[in-house]
Amino acid sequence: MKNKIFINAILLCGFFFTGCEDFLTDKPESVLTQVDFYTTPTRINQGVIGCYAGLANIQKDEWMYTELRSDNSCQSETGSSATIRIDQTDIASFRLSPSLPALRDYWYKIFQNISNINAVLPSVKDNSYVSNESLRAQYEGELLFLRGYHYYTLVNLFGDMFKITKVIGPNEAKKIPRSPVSEIYNEIIIPDLKKAVEELPSTYSATDLGRATKWAAKGMLAKAYMMMGGTNNLSLAKKELEDILTLSPHGLLTGANAYSNIFSITNEMNKEIIFAVRYKGGSSGIGSPFWGTFAPLGSANMFLKIGTPLGYNNPTYELMNLFNANPNDTRKDACFRVWKKSSTVSVPYISKYIDASMTQPLQGENDWIILRFADIKLLYAEILAQDGNFANAHNPLNDVRDRAGLDGIGPFGSKEEALDSVYAERRLELAFENQRWFDLLRMAKSYDNPDKPMEILRKHTFEKDWAVLYSKYNPMQPPEKRFYIKERLLLPIPQAEIDTNNEMKIPQNLSY
Repeated sequence: MKNKIFINAILLCGFFFTGCEDFLTDKPESVLTQVDFYTTPTRINQGVIGCYAGLANIQKDEWMYTELRSDNSCQSETGSSATIRIDQTDIASFRLSPSLPALRDYWYKIFQNISNINAVLPSVKDNSYVSNESLRAQYEGELLFLRGYHYYTLVNLFGDMFKITKVIGPNEAKKIPRSPVSEIYNEIIIPDLKKAVEELPSTYSATDLGRATKWAAKGMLAKAYMMMGGTNNLSLAKKELEDILTLSPHGLLTGANAYSNIFSITNEMNKEIIFAVRYKGGSSGIGSPFWGTFAPLGSANMFLKIGTPLGYNNPTYELMNLFNANPNDTRKDACFRVWKKSSTVSVPYISKYIDASMTQPLQGENDWIILRFADIKLLYAEILAQDGNFANAHNPLNDVRDRAGLDGIGPFGSKEEALDSVYAERRLELAFENQRWFDLLRMAKSYDNPDKPMEILRKHTFEKDWAVLYSKYNPMQPPEKRFYIKERLLLPIPQAEIDTNNEMKIPQNLSY
């Protein structure tokens, strides 16, 4: 599937990604040219594949707004004066500026792909272009899955959001206000993902592995329900998770080195992976940047065959200590390692995305996993902890712990005890996979405490890792408690989006 899809993606990259201006107030020429393009099954398929390529373009930077802002990862080069490291530290410390170029670029990439999706959808819904109904439904399901996924990300990172479900012109775009999060869930995310569940196939042939399946849509739908919270939504999420656990072809990898094999570049799209953003290494320009980005700074060619290791997104000391507390945990080495730079300097780095075969700088083979079976298992345990079945939440939890070489725990005596154990296990199992931030957000509802996420982050920053890390940031500024408020769980709306709209005033998120 990599060759089939990524060859097409190369051809489409220039077509799709030529404009990166304000996507709400300017209509990129790339979108203008798409309107009358999708008139054959081949072109529609190219359009769908192009939207997967857009997802890969977004994912390259998402770790900065999820994992880096959590208690899992940090900027460990405390003495750096590099602008990008200072920017990353500001992101992690909740003091980023709404004018930060990296934030604007990330935002624009998401809306560019939503624009691309909206451009292809009308031709897919018009069955005169694709006579094979199952194929037509598949294309529609794929596009709706991707759009639902993008809006899920947007509302959880930025809050109230612009509702755009069709190709629009600049005058119309300037008049679209931010809609409440609940409205985005009820009118875009949930309907898109439910329709995707209905239309997507359960499996694909080997040449199409990586396209979204029914199970991927069910997994994202369950996550959306869980983020919304409430008894009814948890019940709906539970049903989706049970379907994946009992009916899907997915399961936990087992055997020797099972955990590390999930992420191996020689074992891509294995049975544990439900959905992943796919990259192809080499000279094509569509490889993953993660290993070159995360490899330890100053290690030259010790870890990379080519390119300069950037040393971004390091594990926090707190997380490393949690792994080190149990030497039997087989996940540790696959998650992080420590490089002895000198007799006095040790550099921890993320090892989950190693690609020793990389032949071009920042062009690795590693896919980025969005959904996998262990995630589903632990989400199910999380729901059991909340819906009155907390005494049984240890069963799916222990399936994951057993694979990691750990002893079983439970039964639990209370909802809080079960939740504490589930979130602790999710933190280790899914470390550096961009899941921790969303777990922290869900805690606000599951513990019925809106300040719970920031309580955890304040304790991590100003107590657990303060002396060993954050207090040493110089010339980078150490974190300040005044920014660790629940309002800053949301990123700011990029300032350019506000400044360029001369039709209406777009409200900025509180505290920015």
